[in-house]
Amino acid sequence: MNITEKAKQNLQTIFKEKGGEGIRFYSMGAGCCGPQLGISLDAPEENDIIEEINGIKVAIDKDVKDTLVGLTLDNDETPNGSQLVLLGMDQC
Repeated sequence: MNITEKAKQNLQTIFKEKGGEGIRFYSMGAGCCGPQLGISLDAPEENDIIEEINGIKVAIDKDVKDTLVGLTLDNDETPNGSQLVLLGMDQC
């Protein structure tokens, strides 16, 4: 998994506003294409894998570790502001 500089800057702004220290990827259940990913500012859980990616602390639920391989967390500018997007997800 990769985190772009723009996504890193957006996350650092979110951390300052919300008081977070990192992000967590977890499974939201299974869909037609495999696990549905969730992302939150939650603290790591006991069985999570902890990594630092581009200076961002990332907790990863073991159930979605393989799903994140090759993905990039990026920032997308919209008329309503910026939002984080995951690039590289297979489309069904």
